[in-house]
Amino acid sequence: MGNRIKDILLGFLIGSGLTVLGAELYLRLFTNFDLFVNFDLIRKAGLLGRIVAIGSLLNLGIFTFFINRRKDYYARGCIFAVIIVTLITLFL
Repeated sequence: MGNRIKDILLGFLIGSGLTVLGAELYLRLFTNFDLFVNFDLIRKAGLLGRIVAIGSLLNLGIFTFFINRRKDYYARGCIFAVIIVTLITLFL
């Protein structure tokens, strides 16, 4: 049971990190904003949910990688990260 929780937690951390990385990459490549510097401006403009959704697209690739490698608990953690990030974005 300990390995399962560790694997889910590691998948969660990878999924969360990729979401932030994807959002930051999107903002730097296609806009003049920075996620950490302009966070309040993005949130007040109502764009945070859209940017996080675009950032979560990187999770599709890592989720597919985990499933193909039979790392099901890592994949569960990745999905759990998407759910948690979505809920946090919903309430911000």
